[in-house]
Amino acid sequence: MPEQAATGTRRSTYSRRLADEICLRLADGQSLRAICADPALPHRATILRWLRDNPPFRALYDTAREAAADTLAEEIITIADRATGREDVPAIKLRMEARMWVATRLRPASATRGEGAGGIAITITTDDAAL
Repeated sequence: MPEQAATGTRRSTYSRRLADEICLRLADGQSLRAICADPALPHRATILRWLRDNPPFRALYDTAREAAADTLAEEIITIADRATGREDVPAIKLRMEARMWVATRLRPASATRGEGAGGIAITITTDDAAL
C-alpha cells in the first residue's frame, strides 16, 4: 500500500501498482467511495483526475467497471439460488433489483452499441417463492 506523506495527506502520484489495486477492488464489486475511504489509497478527486488525464488508466478502470457488473450478476444468481420459501420475497427481489440497477449503469456503453436489450429483467412470482 502507498505510504502517506509526513503531513498526513495521501500520495497522488500515479503508479501502475496503485491503478491495479484500485481496479482489482472495483472489479471485485467495491464502490469507488469505499475504495477511497482506505487512507492507504488516493483520494477520490485524485482518481477522477487520473481518469481525465491518463488514457491507459481510464482503459483499466473501464474494464474493471465491466468486471464489477459481472460480479454483481453473479451475486444476483447467488441470491436467487439461495432463496428459500422461508425468506421475505420482496426483500430478495429488492436485493436483486438493486444489483441489477447498478450493473446496468456500470455497462452503459453496451446499450449504446446495440448489445442486448440494454437491461436485465427478473420477475419473481408466488410460485417461485414456494420453491
